[in-house]
Amino acid sequence: MLVDKRFRRFFLGYATSLIGSSMAPVAMTFAVLDSGASATDLGLVFASGVVSTIVFLVAGGVLADRVPRRAVMVGADLVSATAQFVFAALVFTGTAELWSMALLAAVRGGASAFYQPALAAMPADLVAGDQLQRANSFLALAKAVPEVAGPAVAGVLVAVGGSGVVLVTDGASYLVSAVFLAGVRVPSRTGGARRRLLTDLREGWTEFRSRRWLWVGVVQLALWNLVVVAPFLVLGPVIARSDLGGASAWGAIAAAQGAGAVLAGVVLLRLHIRRTLLVIAFLQLAWVGVLVLLASRAPLSLIVAAAFAVGFSTGAFNALWRTTEQRLVPQAVLSRVSAYELLGAYALGPVGLALAGPVSEAVGIATLLLAAAGWQVLSSAAILLLPEVRSIRLERAS
Repeated sequence: MLVDKRFRRFFLGYATSLIGSSMAPVAMTFAVLDSGASATDLGLVFASGVVSTIVFLVAGGVLADRVPRRAVMVGADLVSATAQFVFAALVFTGTAELWSMALLAAVRGGASAFYQPALAAMPADLVAGDQLQRANSFLALAKAVPEVAGPAVAGVLVAVGGSGVVLVTDGASYLVSAVFLAGVRVPSRTGGARRRLLTDLREGWTEFRSRRWLWVGVVQLALWNLVVVAPFLVLGPVIARSDLGGASAWGAIAAAQGAGAVLAGVVLLRLHIRRTLLVIAFLQLAWVGVLVLLASRAPLSLIVAAAFAVGFSTGAFNALWRTTEQRLVPQAVLSRVSAYELLGAYALGPVGLALAGPVSEAVGIATLLLAAAGWQVLSSAAILLLPEVRSIRLERAS
């Protein structure tokens, strides 16, 4: 796969941007907390980024189906680099305030809204259909490998040199990524005359809603982000800080997730999965363990092990879901369909991030995390009732 020059440049660009990005969440989390902000404030900062992503996602999907997807990704990288450099400057000068951190998170979230629909469709521009699982597995590895060492290194760097150093590293990685991506040559997509925006939006929506496995899966993802991911992201660092040793402990948990995703990528490079949606449904149950262990303040070693299982689940999900979408959705509308998918999946994320802190103060952190674990069990069981989840098979191309 990497012998192909175009895919190699694409892979290197994507992987480079993730070197810094794998450390950035740790830096941003403790930059907010070290400013004296609360868990609720931390949730609001993260929510600002997600809201911005939601607002611009559909526009990003339309643009990525109209112009070269490579160009969209390069532009988004440059905007993200600028946001992180400014964030770092505010941290270094001690002038970072809640509103400015939320604003910069929103800028980076907006850039992501244009980047993600283009990224979701790019593999289909570069490789044949029967190679898509391998291509997406390489991309899963590109995302996972930096996450093994990145969060742990970030925890140490934050403790020793502060969050600004990590934010500068992230900004630089976006610039290098833009250079690699600018060199990717993709054949021009042929099509008719440019149509009105509403026509493009309607066509993408028609393709999206015509596939029940897709829109039902997106509803599940939206509720998952609300009920599972948001409490994990907001309350996990709080527990790490109060009971597990602080930034370095949360970095170790995040690194374990990365290691699990690496293993998933390696496995999927060798193993062709046909019943992708069925496998995804079972793998999502891995979240139950880490939520229960965090709620019970278990030893860090057990939480790290559970986070490894979550990482494997997430890595496999990313590769298998993208492969299913790229195989079953026409390439000409793939970015728009991906944008609708991402929009639906993210829709309730800001609500969850904003409410995780206040709800945990009302009912208790442990209660909220255990409720999230229970919901994950019920959700995985419910999605298995959908016939398409049990029946869709992705056969090898003949």
